[in-house]
Amino acid sequence: MKGYHTKRITLPGGKVIEIVYFDEPESPDGEAPEATAGEADAAAPCAAPAGSPPADDTLHVCPRCAGDLVYPVTWEERSGDRWQIERRCPNCEWRGTGEFDQDAVEEFDDVLNDGTENLLRALRDVARSNMEADVDRLIHALHSGLIEPIDF
Repeated sequence: MKGYHTKRITLPGGKVIEIVYFDEPESPDGEAPEATAGEADAAAPCAAPAGSPPADDTLHVCPRCAGDLVYPVTWEERSGDRWQIERRCPNCEWRGTGEFDQDAVEEFDDVLNDGTENLLRALRDVARSNMEADVDRLIHALHSGLIEPIDF
């Protein structure tokens, strides 16, 4: 069936979900609606340098400080396969709003998913390390006679 595409996402618990994206219908003349390019800056604590909007495939990179931690604040589907996204850089507090095509947004989503997986992996590693340290301290306390029945 035409007019849609899907994306599978594996959640941290192992559950797999499938997201279905429905494409906009073509205009009466049989062509897809024309998309506009570029990015408009929103009112922000600091504006992006003039004439340096990011390439659509680098939505995660800040146009001001070049940090790679830019994330979406709000997003709204526009006509055709376009999305309006407000983004924020946590390094320099840059904020910008722009309209981007579906391919760029999917690449941005992939970068965000990779980042989420990295954070979850780091969280799991730190939690495991902390638990191992707690167990080692408990074993040391038991062997040293520092824990007595009254402690329970």
